[in-house]
Amino acid sequence: MTNYSFLHQNDPENIKLLRASSVAYSKAKSGEIKITYFLLFLSIAYPICYLFIKNDDAKLILFGCSFLLSILIQIFSESTKGNTSKGAIFKEEFDVIVFNLPWKSTLKKTDRREVLHFSQKYKGEVIKDWYSPNLSSSISHNTSVAILQHSNTSWDIELRKIYRSWLINFLIVYSIVLFIFFVILKIDALTIFLLLFSLLSFYNHFITVIRGHSNAIKKREDISSHLDDIIRNKKSIETIELRDIQDEIYNTRKEAAKVPNFFFRYYQKSLNTETEEYIAEVNTLYSD
Repeated sequence: MTNYSFLHQNDPENIKLLRASSVAYSKAKSGEIKITYFLLFLSIAYPICYLFIKNDDAKLILFGCSFLLSILIQIFSESTKGNTSKGAIFKEEFDVIVFNLPWKSTLKKTDRREVLHFSQKYKGEVIKDWYSPNLSSSISHNTSVAILQHSNTSWDIELRKIYRSWLINFLIVYSIVLFIFFVILKIDALTIFLLLFSLLSFYNHFITVIRGHSNAIKKREDISSHLDDIIRNKKSIETIELRDIQDEIYNTRKEAAKVPNFFFRYYQKSLNTETEEYIAEVNTLYSD
């Protein structure tokens, strides 16, 4: 039986918040993806250039260019954080309305004109039932909120773990290939030093992204574990505690490390299935 407490999640004004959040996150992801693609290009271009350039002065010039590019990449990376914060605050307002939680007094309310501006740029599929409508109506409101908060965090944890695994494996394979490249071609020490320093921004970017996902996973696992304990042991939970948990969810949503949309879409169906299985398990638990 449907839990009617959350039917207004599909109200037009609430859907606007989700559309606006999706656009803001997509803009932030777009900047990060552009940086990633550019660094991937440099990870191939630098070894080739250093291999074919025989003049040491030319190598030093290339080294200087790589240093300048590293600075520019750091500056550009900072510009993506603003859209991440917007995406997080739009999603926060949606949750607060749907879950009927008090607004955190230290947070600035969203600008309705800004919500409209971002939501009008949404070009994706129709958004409906952001949270599962299959939660039983026999479950109390606060426990239902805890269940949906849990599904929110567990969904994100699994997606980030899969993406982090891909990034780690890529770095390992690339580093092994690079080492083989040095050995087989018998690259001299100066060229190796200049090349590795030029690749520093490449390694720094991917390691920073991996660490960002690891931090977000750790924080969300703490939240998810706490909620799972409450849900499975049928403990009562007060609104003030749900608000504290929501604060933690909001903070993790501001994490700069994000999963690309194409990766999200590829795993969306399987992760949604896992979420529905958890909802069905909880419905059975609370039907006793």
